Amino acid sequence: MAMRPTPDVEIFENPKQWLTSYRDGWLDHFERTGQFDWSKYVRPQNERAPSGKGVDLGKSRLMLVTSSGAYLRDTQQPFEDDNPFGDYRIRTFPSDTPLSEIGFAHRQYDHTFIEHDPQVLLPLGHLRNMVREGSIGELAPSVISFNGYLPNVLRIAKEVLPHILSVAQDERVNAILLVPASNLCIQSVGLLARGLELNCIATTFTSWSAGLALMTAPPRATATNTLPGCALGAPGDESQQRRILEATLALLEKDAPVDVVQLDEISNLGIH
Repeated sequence: MAMRPTPDVEIFENPKQWLTSYRDGWLDHFERTGQFDWSKYVRPQNERAPSGKGVDLGKSRLMLVTSSGAYLRDTQQPFEDDNPFGDYRIRTFPSDTPLSEIGFAHRQYDHTFIEHDPQVLLPLGHLRNMVREGSIGELAPSVISFNGYLPNVLRIAKEVLPHILSVAQDERVNAILLVPASNLCIQSVGLLARGLELNCIATTFTSWSAGLALMTAPPRATATNTLPGCALGAPGDESQQRRILEATLALLEKDAPVDVVQLDEISNLGIH
């Protein structure tokens, strides 16, 4: 499915129409019954992807943005992953943080994979290696984390995006890799990718669902046949993780919009 660039693209199209469906459907049902009926939740659907210039990745400063709910166990409060309406705050931590110091507060995906191998969603080791190899110029000083269970897309645009953009601009970032953790995260990540691209930061992400990614009309994305909770490949499979990561990052060197690229990657999820 090809996307059409346009100079007047917004983060998401038809926000008033979406807000009406959100209030009258999913939200109204919850307020009346105390239960969520996801069949009543209408995802925003974009038709036009934003344009953006590609970068020379070997000379660029890359930032990692994860929707996995990552936080520093000893010094940061976890995200409110029991909040049925979502937690729209972000956390930052140094990009050289040992993975053993990071916890994850996000109930909407299976933590089995990330507990076995954090790089399935937080590929800091791979990214550091790629910097040493010269394929990435440098990593931004900070990683940005959020909990991607964010059903109110208006709040993504008004609250989450400005905070991420502020950090990225302060750290003089050229490009951003976003990594989703759950199905709703794909929507959150796709919309954020659009907003960042509209602010002249090249973006890319990967997911296990081309269909969900396409609904947001992102600037650049790859899709695989992995599962929620292991977007970058099977735990312990460093070769697959590098293949997915390299293919996804390679899109940053192309001018957006780029059609979603389907990768022939199926994860063997046997954990030993």
